[in-house]
Amino acid sequence: MTFCGSAAEPELALTIDDGPSGLGSDAMLDLLRELGVPATFFLIGSNLRRNPQFARRAVAEGQQLGNHLWVDSRTALLPRRQFLRQCDGTEHRIRRCAAPQMPALHWLRPGGGWFHPPLLAWAAARNYRLVLGSIFPWDTFQPPTWFQRWFILANAHPGGILVLHDTPELNRQTLTTLRQVVPELKRQGYRFVDLDSLSGPAGPGWSC
Repeated sequence: MTFCGSAAEPELALTIDDGPSGLGSDAMLDLLRELGVPATFFLIGSNLRRNPQFARRAVAEGQQLGNHLWVDSRTALLPRRQFLRQCDGTEHRIRRCAAPQMPALHWLRPGGGWFHPPLLAWAAARNYRLVLGSIFPWDTFQPPTWFQRWFILANAHPGGILVLHDTPELNRQTLTTLRQVVPELKRQGYRFVDLDSLSGPAGPGWSC
C-alpha cells in the first residue's frame, strides 16, 4: 500500500479521483496544461460514458491514468469476484477509450480509501498497487476553497500525494483550488510529478 513517496526530493504527486465528470474534465486538462503540471487520474469505468474521449486526450497530453473501479463505492466491502469484475471492466473500458496510446495500468485507488489485506492480494493478482494519499483536504465534504488552500499548503511535504476530485459537484471547486495552490507550491520549491516518477523504493510497502 502506498501513502506517499520518499522525502528525499521536493516532489508532489497530484491525483484526481472519480472522473471523468463531463465537460469539466476537459477544463481540468486545460488547466493542468496551463499550469504545466502532470496528474494521475483515477477513473471510474462507468463514468467514461460521460466523456469517452477524455482518456485518450489525457494520455496524449502526458497525464497518467489509474483504476478507480466501475462505480464509486467502498471497495473493501466487495467480495473478491465482484472486485475483480469491476477492476477488469474498468481497465477494459479505459483501454478501449484511450487506445492506441494507452500504457500499462498499474495503480489502483480503492473507493472510499478502504482496504484490507486480501484486497491487496487481489489487486496484486492483476498487477496493481493500491495507493491512497497523504494530503486530503476533505474536498468531498465541500469545505470553502480557502480551507482547501490552507490545508494543502499547511500539509504539503516532500513525497506527498495530493488527493482531489473530479465530479460534476466538485469539479469547479477543484479547478479553483488548483489555480491557487499550484503556483504557491512551485514558489516554495515543489515539483509536480506523476505517481510513477515520485521518488521512492521500487518494492512493495512504499509509504510515509
